[in-house]
Amino acid sequence: QINDKQRVNDVLGSLSRTHVPELLNPGAGFQEFDHRDFAMAFKRVDKDTLPPRRWALKGRYGDGKSTFILALRQPALIVDADGRRHELKGGELYELSEEPADNRSVERIQDLLDQNMPGSGIKTVAIDSITSLIGSSIARAMLDNAADRNRDKNQAWVDKAEKMRLLQDSVTAHGSDVLWVWHLEDAQLNGQTHVRETLPESERERLFRSLNASLRIVRESDRRGILVEWSREGPSGMVLWDELGHWKGVPERIEAALYGRGDARPTPPAPRPSEPIAETEAPGMHRSRSDLARADNVLTF
Repeated sequence: QINDKQRVNDVLGSLSRTHVPELLNPGAGFQEFDHRDFAMAFKRVDKDTLPPRRWALKGRYGDGKSTFILALRQPALIVDADGRRHELKGGELYELSEEPADNRSVERIQDLLDQNMPGSGIKTVAIDSITSLIGSSIARAMLDNAADRNRDKNQAWVDKAEKMRLLQDSVTAHGSDVLWVWHLEDAQLNGQTHVRETLPESERERLFRSLNASLRIVRESDRRGILVEWSREGPSGMVLWDELGHWKGVPERIEAALYGRGDARPTPPAPRPSEPIAETEAPGMHRSRSDLARADNVLTF
């Protein structure tokens, strides 16, 4: 008879689960022992712990997308597909590799993350930008198909989709926060200027399985903010303004708005002009007015 429950746990922990019921019956010699005293091998999920920040961020060139990385949890690792990491000052920023080609190869990104992320202490991984990673594959597929270099024209698009899947799984596999960055730019469609997202809709749909919020940088007069376009939890349509500059405290306020933490409460946005703006006009025509003029039922914080 063994009275020391810790010794019992140690013994039973080394045995197959198939033998546990046999050992626990009265004839097995273990008296005054309750199977509920076992040390659980798995940790109970803390209901108060917020999920990792798995966010998408889009905006125009110069809006401060890359600067937003410095406001996230540090240290941060940047997959610098745009080649602009040396422009960022501040924070605790690490680079994936000194070799530019490594930052633009999905296969190398996977290899380097798998080798170096475990035990690194990295809290945020930023893909800046996914446009440079996936956009080049799209452009190459279109050129090769147009030049009849691909015997199977569909295979080029299959390869692109597989790259996207590999990139998502590689980046999210290590439990850190993740920020996916892409761009908004002006384009022509049927003779009209409109705003185009540089990540195609098909790739955005694939990416949504790895996201819990989609964010967009907006401007109103001389201030900028983050519009929550979509969230997995449900709340969306609110704007968190960059009141302190350099996005300081904005990620925390986004979480407070998404998960009902803190005392943040929505307030009506400033009055907006009645005419629609963003998707059909050139930037020079709407910069002095509000990026929010096209959005319905927008709340601000």
